[in-house]
Amino acid sequence: MGKKCGKVICQSTPGIASEQGGLSTEVIKKAFDATEEEFTHLVKRLWLSRPQIASVGSYCLVGAITGDTLFVANLGDSRAVLGRRAVNDMTAVAERLSTDHNVSAEEVRKELAELHPDDEQIVVRTRGVWRVKGIIQVNKICFN
Repeated sequence: MGKKCGKVICQSTPGIASEQGGLSTEVIKKAFDATEEEFTHLVKRLWLSRPQIASVGSYCLVGAITGDTLFVANLGDSRAVLGRRAVNDMTAVAERLSTDHNVSAEEVRKELAELHPDDEQIVVRTRGVWRVKGIIQVNKICFN
């Protein structure tokens, strides 16, 4: 979904923003939802000819400035990092603006367990890594 995600977010955000009266956390969430919906339709359409599409990883990162506010939203292991010059120094300092969001985080594992209470295998530790159903690392959107 990587390339598709960026393309759809760019196309979705301006329309949603104008409908909602400007850029906001809610607008970015709706753009991510539109991206996910389009990807789900793509998977359903290609399922019979390319079933492996359902097991690919995905990621997305959006940074948007409006006025004096910087919005950063990420899905999965994408990271936003701001580089700046250190005060009274010529060195660069990297400031992390987002965090990874996948089933490696206990909070995400708990959320999945709560969403799927009848599935004891929803999150499984396989070969030293937490995975959904022992296969993939499902991610979630986070705003920083």
